[in-house]
Amino acid sequence: MKCEIVKALLENQIAVYAVKTDSLVNSAIKKHNLSPVAAAALGRMLTVTALMGASLKNTSDYLTATLKGDGELGSLVCCADGRGLVKGYVDNPNVGHEIKDDGHLNVGLAVGKNGTLTVIKNIGLKTPYVGTSKLVSGEIAEDFAQYFVVSEQQPCSVALGVKLQKGKCISAGGVIVQVLPNCDPALLFDVETVCYAMDEISYQFESQDAKQVIERFFSQLGHLEFEPSRYCSYRCDCTTRRIERLILTLGLEDALDVVEKIGYLEVGCHFCGKKYRYDKDQIIELFQNAKK
Repeated sequence: MKCEIVKALLENQIAVYAVKTDSLVNSAIKKHNLSPVAAAALGRMLTVTALMGASLKNTSDYLTATLKGDGELGSLVCCADGRGLVKGYVDNPNVGHEIKDDGHLNVGLAVGKNGTLTVIKNIGLKTPYVGTSKLVSGEIAEDFAQYFVVSEQQPCSVALGVKLQKGKCISAGGVIVQVLPNCDPALLFDVETVCYAMDEISYQFESQDAKQVIERFFSQLGHLEFEPSRYCSYRCDCTTRRIERLILTLGLEDALDVVEKIGYLEVGCHFCGKKYRYDKDQIIELFQNAKK
């Protein structure tokens, strides 16, 4: 199921992006058998990556976001491209969880607040753009807001939420509010006030779509002009050809050494869990064809 990404301009001075992502999160839960806290963390990360992907101009453009904290979850990696394909994984998907005093999952503890967030963008330039910032809390929304300021010099408010029930995501979504150049200070003050009040974001998406969420919070501040929607979905684009290119980088000797030890060479995709298995004859044929 595709998720609708909605963008609106508020008085041509503020850009607001929103997306409802419960289907995206449920796809990740199913593929990776995520524990509740892993689902909450990866779900937030997938949501903000999808929103960032909406700014890619060409279908061949793509970005990879890697958040590595010192918590038990390890690294979280998410990708999005200009076609609307989003995918991600977490190193340790079965981590147990703790509940905070407010009743929410302690995502910050599971992620860890000491670490880095790195975003790599391949947008047709000679070299990819790489931006990095330190983590603030491990809660992901705050960490991405920090990244936008430090690495892209773009003040943004980021709100992300994932609500789970009996191992399933029943509501998820996110909003990014971006300040455009020459924004009126009075309007900026009003927007900041709204952003501070925009908590429990998963609750907002429980009964509303992305456009309705934007209208609810920002319509009273001025004219909203909505742009054509974009769509995203969870899909891994791994292929046999890509896996075989990876095997070729091992070299024939090392590849055959693995086969000799365990009887086959198996490569798994982190993003979808698919396994690609090769025996000795297939490995030899692969390298012979590569020479041709």
